[in-house]
Amino acid sequence: MNVGVRRLGFVVVLALAVGAAGCSRAASSAPATGTTAAGATPLASLAPAASDDPGPSASAVPLPSEIAYAIHQRETFGLRSDLAWVEQVAADPTARTFMLDIPLTPDEEQWMEARQASYDEVVAAVNAYAATVPDEFGGLYIDQPHSRVMALFTGHLELHRQAILDRLGKAGPLAVQQVAYTERELRALQDRISADWDWLKSIDARATGVGVYTMENRVVLSISSTNPDAPALVLAHYGLPASELRVSSDGTGIALMPQGWVDVSVKVAQGESAPPSGWTVDMIGDGPGSWGGEVGWGVQPGMTAKVPATVGGWTVKLLDDSQKVVASGHVTIVAGKHVALVLTVR
Repeated sequence: MNVGVRRLGFVVVLALAVGAAGCSRAASSAPATGTTAAGATPLASLAPAASDDPGPSASAVPLPSEIAYAIHQRETFGLRSDLAWVEQVAADPTARTFMLDIPLTPDEEQWMEARQASYDEVVAAVNAYAATVPDEFGGLYIDQPHSRVMALFTGHLELHRQAILDRLGKAGPLAVQQVAYTERELRALQDRISADWDWLKSIDARATGVGVYTMENRVVLSISSTNPDAPALVLAHYGLPASELRVSSDGTGIALMPQGWVDVSVKVAQGESAPPSGWTVDMIGDGPGSWGGEVGWGVQPGMTAKVPATVGGWTVKLLDDSQKVVASGHVTIVAGKHVALVLTVR
């Protein structure tokens, strides 16, 4: 069974960053160099209280991994993130991990719910208006640290901002930003590259992913190749600048290696029970290798996960929601073949 990553951390918000067909990453904290952002209406009245004394820096003293992670997540989502507060929330019996994979107080949950509702209203207004100006619309994303929706246009920023607010009928967490390319142009380039996979073989490369990165206002192509000139050759092939197409190579060519599959199934020992969401598959190669771990493979009793991997030896592990290993085994992947592995959870 192929399933998505288990805990996505307020995925409704993050998914808006690039649209249905694009790739995603954390929102940039500031407009890109050479661009302009204007007209933000922050959610100041909803923001959690700031700390007068932020306390020791997270980098000044060693921190428990869960505290360091909570600080990072809070900075990403624009929540209060000083060390004293994070430790206080971690010890608060009323805090819970319902909206994010870190503890939040009831007030923080309420703030995030209100912020999400504001985002939804603004996003709907932006999308409705964008359909009328496709020749200038560059997409939208959520700038989490600054609590705003960023609407991208190739020109006439103030005109577009006011038109969106008119549709919204009130002030909202909206800012507009100048970009070079429209979303329609970038989607067309993504489709063009996707239809041209076979060409990459001529430069000893293989595509591992392509998508529109709205926050960068360009298409990003990931390739696997040992050819150091491959990224430059791709740009030359399409006749595009790096500002429109970013090519990232792993430098290893692992994706060009022969592949097979391990078919992972699970048995549960007597007295044990399976969690509702099952277990996540993790694999560690005996040597350099590649597998489908970025997809988020998972298994449950009675189901089989057919996980692709390059040839060679692999240790296969099952992880529960806390990332604890509950079972493991070893297989040797053969090119073009399926190797069965049954793991028993005890």
